[in-house]
Amino acid sequence: MVAVAAEIEPLFSSTHAALVFAFNFSHQAYDRPVMNRMADGPKRSGKGLVGLDGAGQAGMIRAEVATLKPEEQHLLITKFSPRTEQCECRAPCCAGRRPANEWLESIEWLIQYVLRAGLTGQVSHYQMRRMLVMKSCGVKTTQLEIADRCGVSRATVAEYMERIGKHFSAAMNRAEAAIDAKLKAKGIVES
Repeated sequence: MVAVAAEIEPLFSSTHAALVFAFNFSHQAYDRPVMNRMADGPKRSGKGLVGLDGAGQAGMIRAEVATLKPEEQHLLITKFSPRTEQCECRAPCCAGRRPANEWLESIEWLIQYVLRAGLTGQVSHYQMRRMLVMKSCGVKTTQLEIADRCGVSRATVAEYMERIGKHFSAAMNRAEAAIDAKLKAKGIVES
């Protein structure tokens, strides 16, 4: 008897699509009840990324991300995970949204990383470091706003922004290349 290997079709056309899916998979996206699915008749075509199948796929992708260096993991989280989540506090200042916990934890980790990696020079200004990390991770602000808010010169902000930006860009390039290779090797992403 000859065993036939089943070819598994990759679920994602790109690593970007896989990471967007994994970091944005809703924890409340449950599959429909079995009776409802049985009543539908013939099975529809699709990738089946709902319910437990979707959660499992998101988990496999995130497990691969977890094998990267910590700074690479956190940079991917800040790029691909939602920045905000719903808030039910109903306070007038809230507007129903707050920073997402996972995104905020990664920002805080990167703020400390910048200090440990010596990317801001001899004197460390926490608020400036925070604002520069957030700007590097896509939050809209200007160097002039950072300088004014932190009471430092625009040249200082520009110098630190350049150092942090170069470092983060290199780390993100390494992270994206590594995760791309891992997801392609696992057959999750098309080669």
